[in-house]
Amino acid sequence: MKKPETLLKRHHVRVTNIRKEIVAALLEKETALSYREIRDCICESHDRVTVYRTLNTFVNEGIMHTISSADGVVRYALCSDGSCEPHHHDDRHIHFLCKKCGRTFCLPFRAQPDFEIPTGYKMDSFEISVSGLCENCLNPS
Repeated sequence: MKKPETLLKRHHVRVTNIRKEIVAALLEKETALSYREIRDCICESHDRVTVYRTLNTFVNEGIMHTISSADGVVRYALCSDGSCEPHHHDDRHIHFLCKKCGRTFCLPFRAQPDFEIPTGYKMDSFEISVSGLCENCLNPS
């Protein structure tokens, strides 16, 4: 497993306890987490504002990206190695929501769908969300 300190240093972000704890939680869970789920994984002494500021810093620095879901809950996921730069996220992947366990995964996606944007519109990004059963729920051991 990657070390939180290594990831933070690679993105030239100052290493602090809260930053290490949040990255460690996302690395350990291997799934996108909501603010509440992240709070449950880190030390209780960190206040709400500090957690949100840390999450915003991570998004702005290309360490993680946000995933909007149909239930209105924003989830946070680590960007894959080297795929994102500060203020620009390479979102060429699928967000897969398991209907059974509720976990959200970022899955690799090679081809971009072919579609046209009407004249007068400019596309900045697109997101593909898929739902179904993850491999753990499909094949429980």
